Amino acid sequence: MTVAASALLAWFLVGLWTGLMRALGFGKEVRADGPRAHLAKTGTPSMGGAAFLLAAFGVYWLVGQDHRGALWLLALGFGLLGLLDDLAGLIRRPLRAREKLVLQALMALVFAVWASREVRYTPYPILDMLLIALVIVAAANAFNFTDGLDGLLASVSVVLLVPFQSLVVAQSLLGALLGFLWHNAPKAKVFMGDTGSQALGVLIAGLFVLEGRLWYLPLAAIVPVLEILSVVVQVAYFRRTGKRFFRMSPLHHHFELSGWEEAKIVFRFTAITALATAVVVSLWGGSF
Repeated sequence: MTVAASALLAWFLVGLWTGLMRALGFGKEVRADGPRAHLAKTGTPSMGGAAFLLAAFGVYWLVGQDHRGALWLLALGFGLLGLLDDLAGLIRRPLRAREKLVLQALMALVFAVWASREVRYTPYPILDMLLIALVIVAAANAFNFTDGLDGLLASVSVVLLVPFQSLVVAQSLLGALLGFLWHNAPKAKVFMGDTGSQALGVLIAGLFVLEGRLWYLPLAAIVPVLEILSVVVQVAYFRRTGKRFFRMSPLHHHFELSGWEEAKIVFRFTAITALATAVVVSLWGGSF
């Protein structure tokens, strides 16, 4: 019932948000140096993450909170940062990478100080804090890079939330993503923007951290991991050789320029995530 209620509310709010963004003339500015097929998406409403996050939190608050409610504070911070970046891109220019990293690191450290008292991964609390902060920042950016095709990040995130189905926070977020996918499935009527992608990254990473499964996150979230690694490799290789290692990064654009249809990439990346998550659950010995 939590999943269903969240899905219906998100479906309604995202539709409402999409209409509002169109009325205000707020549309996504697609990069001219990206895949040419994406130029047709110029003007598509963005920041839809604000709507489905509101739906998820609303249902979570009404149904009854679990012991992981503090994650919403983390999501709020990163969601607001993403919203600021989305708005800056519409009005003048996106935030610089250095500016975002500093703000992300500060918020991640605050969370890490608290989380390191809840779970232990090393013999030393200071190392736990640094590890958790690093994971949170990496997840926010990895999920952000993954959000580049219609329905890709939402589909991958739904799969990653399934093992946490016993938690109300996961149920409400899973349902909200299903409601969002109704509008985001190809061809997308609205994008989640940095508002949604960063918040999703820290919410899911936070679940792995607080449930004692941090070491399993890189395998389960293999798609976001490969996406951010492809960007790192591309930049490092280009600076060293002046050539590109991939046709384009993040990784989904490489396959797109290799001839894969957008929907096929989304389906296959989601299937890979499902397989990786199944392996993680089996290694742990059951649902989280």
